Amino acid sequence: MSANNQDLMPYNLFYIQDRLLVQNIDGHVVDIGGATRQAGRFHWQLDGNDEQGDGSDSVDAMLRDVEQHLSFLFLDGQFTSLEDLSERYADKLESAPSRQIALHELSERNEKDVR
Repeated sequence: MSANNQDLMPYNLFYIQDRLLVQNIDGHVVDIGGATRQAGRFHWQLDGNDEQGDGSDSVDAMLRDVEQHLSFLFLDGQFTSLEDLSERYADKLESAPSRQIALHELSERNEKDVR
């Protein structure tokens, strides 16, 4: 069980100005999608894989829903290909709604366990 915990990669997921942002352990920030609130419900969509969700009635519930659709490989690709926005959002991160998440890194020994 402790080996699995060692494979966890921490991230911070943020909701700022109708955007979904993720920060990695190096402090880099990327924009992974958008979210809007209509009729009291949040709708979100990820840009890189078109995952989406509807029906969350709070920001926290929406961030939990988004988390369920993220994988280490997806975020790794986003951090590799997207611009680092950490300077642009530096003054907004501390007060923004956020959620700390941890995703399993893939390795040869646990790749078969992935859905």
